[in-house]
Amino acid sequence: MLSVRHFLNLICLVVCVISLIRCAHPVQPGGGPKDDDPPQVLRSEPKNRSPNFEGNKFSVTFDEYIELDNISQKVMISPPMGKLPEFKVKGKSIQVKFREELKENTTYSVYFGDAIVDITERNPILNYTYIFSTGDRVDSMSLHGNVIDAFNLQPAQDVYAMLYKDNNDTLPLDSLFFNIQPYYVSKTDVNGDFHLNGLADEPYLLVALTDLNGNYFYDQPGETIGFNDSLLMPQYLKPIDIDSLFSDSAFMIYDSLDYDIQEKIIDSLIYDTIKKFDEQFTQHELKIFKEADSTQKLFKTSLVSKNIIEFSFAWPADSILIKPLNFSADTTWYIEELSAKHDTVTWFFKNLPIDTLELVVLNNSDTLEHIFTRLDPKRKLPGQQSRKEKKEEAKRKEYLDFTFNLNRNVLKPGQIPTITFKHPVDTILTDSLLLIAGTDSIWQPEFSFADSLHRNVQFPVEYVEGTKYSIRLADSSVIDWNGMHNKESNVNFATRSSRDYGVLVISLHPPHEQDYVLQLMSDKENILKEMYFQSDTTITIENLDPAAYILKVIFDDNGNRQWDNGNYGYKIQAEKVGYYNQTISVRANWEMVEDWIIK
Repeated sequence: MLSVRHFLNLICLVVCVISLIRCAHPVQPGGGPKDDDPPQVLRSEPKNRSPNFEGNKFSVTFDEYIELDNISQKVMISPPMGKLPEFKVKGKSIQVKFREELKENTTYSVYFGDAIVDITERNPILNYTYIFSTGDRVDSMSLHGNVIDAFNLQPAQDVYAMLYKDNNDTLPLDSLFFNIQPYYVSKTDVNGDFHLNGLADEPYLLVALTDLNGNYFYDQPGETIGFNDSLLMPQYLKPIDIDSLFSDSAFMIYDSLDYDIQEKIIDSLIYDTIKKFDEQFTQHELKIFKEADSTQKLFKTSLVSKNIIEFSFAWPADSILIKPLNFSADTTWYIEELSAKHDTVTWFFKNLPIDTLELVVLNNSDTLEHIFTRLDPKRKLPGQQSRKEKKEEAKRKEYLDFTFNLNRNVLKPGQIPTITFKHPVDTILTDSLLLIAGTDSIWQPEFSFADSLHRNVQFPVEYVEGTKYSIRLADSSVIDWNGMHNKESNVNFATRSSRDYGVLVISLHPPHEQDYVLQLMSDKENILKEMYFQSDTTITIENLDPAAYILKVIFDDNGNRQWDNGNYGYKIQAEKVGYYNQTISVRANWEMVEDWIIK
């Protein structure tokens, strides 16, 4: 019997729904209302969750005509089967026929995901699962969870959530992931959620996998994984009985209402009941990552432009030796440059009397690659050029190119204008340089090389707010080590008023003392600035352009000032990250103060 309190709650709900409906515009749009309702199950044969399942097929009947959408990719069967069942649609029914013998005393679940849709609007019935047992009891435990990307915390869709039993006599539990198929399997939806039902009351190893080849094994280099640190026990909650939502007295009130109002009340009650039911389950979160391959590899060799070759490696190239095989000289004929992370090596060449260079790449004493590379991408090999092409090549004038370091040509406090030339510079004719600062003209301005290769040339200037500057390079004022020179160029830039910038002050409160990396990012998550701290601190970031910014923190467990993936073999999770709970809008001439309790 319904209690007085529950009866009054139901009456209030009915009144609220009626009020909302009567406040709405009563006129339906032209053409009739759109059907947004998914198909509803009318019956299944044998009945869903039946024990003592016999034969090799079952059927499910719905309240409208349906079809299957990409069933071979969306259906999940636990325990996994070697052969996919045969699926047939007949009007409003689905018939499923198994093509292999079922195991004795085993609970099976057939998870359809969103593969069942109506034929008119293609509304899917979400997460429909048919469960049966070949024994005299049906396992009825469940395990729910969510999978997210460990690097950006975004939901991971179409990821397998897999369960393993600790019952293998020959293989340790941790290695089952590599050698046998899971006992139960599901797939995450668009929100990264997964549901595993029909489970036995015993502990499981939970693993997430982006399975690139569909074999349920972790065996591909590009596959991402996530795992729980300990075994998990599933839960049991009594299934919802929708009919029990109404008592006889409440149903009398409900039955006197219009049909449309009845439908809205039913939808509201069912949605609220299912939501509360799902919330009772413990949500197990898995963070997926791609394991870093510890093997040193040469990813790519690129001819960037004439006389510039770039070698990209998997790891820092500290133990790499690149040896020329078909050319040598008594004088320096190439210079090597390392990237900031030492994982990219760039060679700059003098003009050589050969068209193709043969190289061997060694990692310690091991050969990684044997390479043949051109030195000029525009020049054809001997015998391939016509006489006309040779004449055009001789006439073609090439200049020494350069880039400039200031974003949008705006100089901020603390920055030094820097011109980076494409090749190492041999000579700068100082009497051909002019710096204009506002109304002042400075011949032979001060400059310095910022690197040992003499590619980066810095021009320190006196910083004055609201001032225009120009560095003027006369034709042939800069000459590289191959004799190539620049075209006449003006490098223009300016400063702004301090009122054009904003300031961000962040008080950081981490959970414990360790190494952390704080990243200031654009709203597209491009990293603009990185800072480092270990405990409670306050960081002030000045001269910020008015814009929206994102803050991200990395729990830098190994202190290398970068985010690192995990390792399943060593049971190391990916380094934890966290995001500030809101985007920060920095305004001009304004100081933003934020307080972040990092969890």
